[in-house]
Amino acid sequence: MTESSDNGGASKIGGRDPTLRLASDFDVNDHIDFDGKPCRVISVYTKRGLCHFRTINILTGYLVRRIVPISTEFAIPDVSRDLYKLTGISFKDDSVTLLHCSGTYSRNDIFLPENLNLRTMMVDGFNDDKPVIVGIVTSLGQDAVYAVDVYPTGTVTRFLLDENFLNQSTTDDSDVVVIRNVGF
Repeated sequence: MTESSDNGGASKIGGRDPTLRLASDFDVNDHIDFDGKPCRVISVYTKRGLCHFRTINILTGYLVRRIVPISTEFAIPDVSRDLYKLTGISFKDDSVTLLHCSGTYSRNDIFLPENLNLRTMMVDGFNDDKPVIVGIVTSLGQDAVYAVDVYPTGTVTRFLLDENFLNQSTTDDSDVVVIRNVGF
């Protein structure tokens, strides 16, 4: 893995030079940037000096296949995931209002997902006044819903982000739902 300030005309990601890696150095579950599409490698093999990639676009869920020479350099995109609570849906433009797990800020620049299962879970849970937790993945300046979890009505949801606290025993309250891992 090499850092390069002269990356042969490749665009900067997030205002900095991307980390570049040869096609032959990628493994399963690594992230790779194919033409501005952040993907996760699900299989890769080398044959006759070519790397055969099968990847999934992490923003859309579509399968992406590429065959490239082993000496091709690819950028490694920064990928982050975060949890939000659904607080509103605008059916005019299919946008949703989300409250961050810390409760410090909200977002209204996310849209209902194209995936019909995720979309139905979000809308039905919201219409039934149930707590809906949404997982958002961000990469290459784009956001997408990757997971939705709907909890029973009347439960209090609490976000636990501290690893040490996750290993401790939780309260015996039956109406408290502890959000530990949504999706992936």
